[in-house]
Amino acid sequence: MALQPTEVTGRMEKAKRYLRMFLRDTAELNRLIRKQESDDAMLQFAIEMTISDWSSTSPFIDRVDINNYPSLYLLMHGAAIQILKSQGIYQARNELTYQAGGSSFSRFNKTSYYMNWMMNLSSDYEMKKRNMKIAKNIQGGWGGVNSEYDKIGYAF
Repeated sequence: MALQPTEVTGRMEKAKRYLRMFLRDTAELNRLIRKQESDDAMLQFAIEMTISDWSSTSPFIDRVDINNYPSLYLLMHGAAIQILKSQGIYQARNELTYQAGGSSFSRFNKTSYYMNWMMNLSSDYEMKKRNMKIAKNIQGGWGGVNSEYDKIGYAF
């Protein structure tokens, strides 16, 4: 049974809420900028990019959407990576260092921080995504007809 549009919207809203919690992106916690760094449209874009990443990564075993994405963990990590990439590009594009009155100032100088976090999350995400896709592929090939092979490997 397919989900109704209100249920799909509810799932996306919940995913955005969870992503904001994972990123700790709230006005209260962003003491320097005193607002959310990523708006809801950016969070939704990052979630949709993560879903697209899953569908476009081999083995091409299934297409997913917000209704049937196989892992909340992978969805949050993948979307966080997308946010960090986007913010890193934004920071790099707007970086400016200047001097005035014997003091130097940097503006938008967090590019390396975003890159470090993105790289840290990416290696774990890619490994887990690949392992899950391989396991699903094996399960679909061997375990689809009540075979003893469905007990091999990963349990999801």
